[in-house]
Amino acid sequence: MRTIIFAIGAIVAASSAINQAKAADRIPAFDIAQNCTAEVVSAGIEKVAGCTKDETDARNELDTRWSEFGASNKQACIGESSVGAGQSYVELLTCLEMSSGEFLADRRQPQ
Repeated sequence: MRTIIFAIGAIVAASSAINQAKAADRIPAFDIAQNCTAEVVSAGIEKVAGCTKDETDARNELDTRWSEFGASNKQACIGESSVGAGQSYVELLTCLEMSSGEFLADRRQPQ
């Protein structure tokens, strides 16, 4: 009986890992309008149009650069940028740049 339970657990864990790896192969679908509206309401700092532009620009950059980032970084950053009610392409892009070391490399280059 324990062997069957262990086998089922191993199969579930393996299928979960495969699903997470597949999820990291594509950019997640965030609802920019809903997220920006909620962010503006909660923070009250920026306007929805500015937030929407920032999120759309980050999404477009992710479209062109997605293949540059490693699968483990994608998986971790997708999880991090999806925590709570807010989902942000800006946070996802920033996380990927920082986890790949790109952020630090850009800062070290002389201007």
